[in-house]
Amino acid sequence: MKPYSSYEIKNIKDKWYSPFREIYTTSFPVFEQRSPKQQSDAFKDSHYHLSAWIDGEKLLSFVSYWDFEGYIYIEHLAVNPELRGQNIGSQMLDAFADEVKKTVILEIDPLIDEVSEKRLAFYEKLGYKINKYKHTHPAYNKDYKPHNLVVLSLYEELKDEEYQQFYNDLVHIVMKDY
Repeated sequence: MKPYSSYEIKNIKDKWYSPFREIYTTSFPVFEQRSPKQQSDAFKDSHYHLSAWIDGEKLLSFVSYWDFEGYIYIEHLAVNPELRGQNIGSQMLDAFADEVKKTVILEIDPLIDEVSEKRLAFYEKLGYKINKYKHTHPAYNKDYKPHNLVVLSLYEELKDEEYQQFYNDLVHIVMKDY
């Protein structure tokens, strides 16, 4: 891959916010997206970070995450659609895990079709483990219902108390106003 730089987008006025938003809205279903206001509110929370990989004037990929005391929760990760299939997502996740030195938690859609099975295989190849917990993610918008997701964690499954802490933080911090 070409050289890139890592860049933290800090607010909705940042020059990279618009390219981020374009990739974000095309990469996730609307019921899994923060509105611009919700995104602006997230930036105000010290736990929240939005890191992008930039190559010249092109946003390659991004990861939005919440940094908690014992773990990192990846809320969203996406690669620029023009660049998918070039190992950028794998490289970004590997570099991210090396940098944070904490347990990394993320969620994926339930395993219901070939696409979701491939997504799980992608994460398993990087060392993520599927967790046993029945997990419901709160809705981002009152017009939508909470939705079931599968919890993955890097290198080892979460202990019960780790999952409970994650779920508590998800409900009371990440999704506090929804």
